[in-house]
Amino acid sequence: MLDPWEGSVTRRSTTTPKPAKTQHGSTTKPKRNNAPMAAVGRGSSVAELLKQLDLRTRKLTETQSKLDQQSRMLSEALDQQKATSEVLRVISNSPIDLQSALGAIAESAARLLDMTDAEIMLVEGDVLRLVAKHGTSHIWPLGGVQPINRLWVTGRAVNDRTIVHVPDLQAAESDFPEGAAHAKRYGHRTTLATPLLREGNPIGAILLRRMEVRPITDKQFALLGIFADQAVIAIENVRLFEEVQARTRELARSVEELRALGEVSQAVNSTIDLETVLTTIVAKAAQLSNTEAGTIYVFDEASQEFKLRASYGMDDALIAAVQEQHIRMGETVVSRAVLQRRPVQIYDVQRDSSSPVLDVILRAGYRAHLTLPLLGADRIIGALIVRRKEPGEFSKSTVDLLQTFGAQSALAIQNAQLFQEIEEKGRELAEASQHKSQFLANMSHELRTPLNAIIGVTEMLREDAEAAEQDLEPLDRVLGAGRHLLALINDILDLSKIEAGRMELQLEDFALAPLIDGVVKTIEPLAAKNENRVTVGCDAAIGSLHADQMRLRQALLNLISNANKFTERGTISIEAWHVQEKGHDWVNIAVADTGIGMTAEQMGKLFQEFSQADASTTRKYGGTGLGLAISKRFCQMMGGDITVESGVGRGSTFTIRLPRIVEAAKAVE
Repeated sequence: MLDPWEGSVTRRSTTTPKPAKTQHGSTTKPKRNNAPMAAVGRGSSVAELLKQLDLRTRKLTETQSKLDQQSRMLSEALDQQKATSEVLRVISNSPIDLQSALGAIAESAARLLDMTDAEIMLVEGDVLRLVAKHGTSHIWPLGGVQPINRLWVTGRAVNDRTIVHVPDLQAAESDFPEGAAHAKRYGHRTTLATPLLREGNPIGAILLRRMEVRPITDKQFALLGIFADQAVIAIENVRLFEEVQARTRELARSVEELRALGEVSQAVNSTIDLETVLTTIVAKAAQLSNTEAGTIYVFDEASQEFKLRASYGMDDALIAAVQEQHIRMGETVVSRAVLQRRPVQIYDVQRDSSSPVLDVILRAGYRAHLTLPLLGADRIIGALIVRRKEPGEFSKSTVDLLQTFGAQSALAIQNAQLFQEIEEKGRELAEASQHKSQFLANMSHELRTPLNAIIGVTEMLREDAEAAEQDLEPLDRVLGAGRHLLALINDILDLSKIEAGRMELQLEDFALAPLIDGVVKTIEPLAAKNENRVTVGCDAAIGSLHADQMRLRQALLNLISNANKFTERGTISIEAWHVQEKGHDWVNIAVADTGIGMTAEQMGKLFQEFSQADASTTRKYGGTGLGLAISKRFCQMMGGDITVESGVGRGSTFTIRLPRIVEAAKAVE
């Protein structure tokens, strides 16, 4: 290790120098230094050492100063980090405790920036409200407000969206007249304010004061920016949390509203009982509006009066008292709401004596009153009322919700009323139809007797005229008209008996093939007249049926007669076959033609009574429109049916489908 005193002096050698050799190889001894010369060398070495010592001392002093400066900077950085961590800890531990977070920020800002006090304000409209402070200043109380303008330091910082630094506010009277006046009164000098910005928009500010004139350094400006960012984070956390809470509450309310509307819809869809529908509506309306009671009035057009039909939260005595007060159009809050077509609310019934009903409600302890009109497109349905014991205005959200609810309720009430009206009309129509069927059955029976007599006499006269070789044409016309009228009366009689439930089946066992052959022989003369060819394809193994032979023959004859009537110079085919489905035996009989065919619209009304394809068909081909309707009902009574397939210009195919064994007559609607 080197001796510190050596400096740059050369170390002396402890080895004796060797004698130097001469040119001839002899050696010479080194010369000794004399005493005066040695003294001079030692003096120069000491001076050099002192000089180097002084230089090193200065370097050590500079190094120590730098170390002290770095130590201070490190200490400041640690303090800043500690303060920042403390603020962040407060924010993270209490994300919704804005007061604690802003208080910690104000305390740290004042301490680390070496300021007397610090204040944090939030923007509320066109003013700043003080929400947190640290220090001894009593200029502003917590919760106090000041307008946002450029006459004071913080107002200008917020207004200009920039940091405002005033080294001596007491001397800045021309720039900040209000701020300077406060500074002179309360003694603060150096003042600093920075806005709190969210996406470029001011949401608040931090204000710092010092009681002496000592301007802010660049380092302190940077530190102030950190505290401003932390304050914005704390404010944003609370704002976002409140937004989430508000949306959660709104979502929960929406779910509750949808559930209530769903229950009302379910009640409406599950019953046509008006009282059940109204009771469900008024109960859900009271629950959704957080009220204690409610009623529904239905408007009676005959008496021009609103009648109480359903209630919720009211005892029998109160209901009876309200019912005694007749609510007529133009006299009450209910009629006012209906005529104005908007909700009407009374904040305090105690201050409104416009109706005797309100007096009854007030005695029962209800103070707030909201009436919603229930209106149809062109009629007054009634009114929905909710009542609350606490006086005060109903919120807009509640009114809007009940308006929507009221619109649905109006539709529900209309539907229920229509269902009741339809049900009542249905009963009346069923009763009228039964009377009509009984009347037609009786009249048809009474008409057949004289008509049969007319036909019989006409046949006798025709035989006499034929024997006398007289003109038979008038008698043939009378006989044809009589027989047509008798067929019509027979059809009406059959239809009337079916509708009146008086038609009885005569069930018996019979072979199907002979029945089809007999029908074909009956139609062959008419088919020859239209130049039509009739073909039969009947499965030999089809065997017998147990059914009403006469009704089946009548239905089959109707189908073949229609096929021949709407076909000219074509083919009519009759086919029968056996079908087994799911353990049941069926017999199908199809009658197909190559005639004019039908449209889908014509097929839709084909089996209706007194209905034909169209007017032109009726004029050309005639008929009463009863044959197919009666034939279909005969088959339905035997547990089967008649179906049709057709296309314009492609002919038609009618298929009778019957069980092989008909057990009993089925009811026909």
